[in-house]
Amino acid sequence: MMSDRRSDLTDLPPSSADDIRAMLKRAGLDLPEELLQQFIAAWPNYEAMVRRLPRRRTYAEEPAHVFRPARLGGQP
Repeated sequence: MMSDRRSDLTDLPPSSADDIRAMLKRAGLDLPEELLQQFIAAWPNYEAMVRRLPRRRTYAEEPAHVFRPARLGGQP
């Protein structure tokens, strides 16, 4: 990456249960209370994982998906 500045979102505060309920409502999801509680319990782990993803990379900086069949056959 070209910059030393933070390129992820790990510095943001975690979403509260009310924030999660609001996001679900905006998404049009109406979950039963049991599923809602499971979703709220699981959300911090998902949110932490997504926030660690770098945000400032250009397409040229991303590693390409490269398939080299010769490498599978033991040839360089």
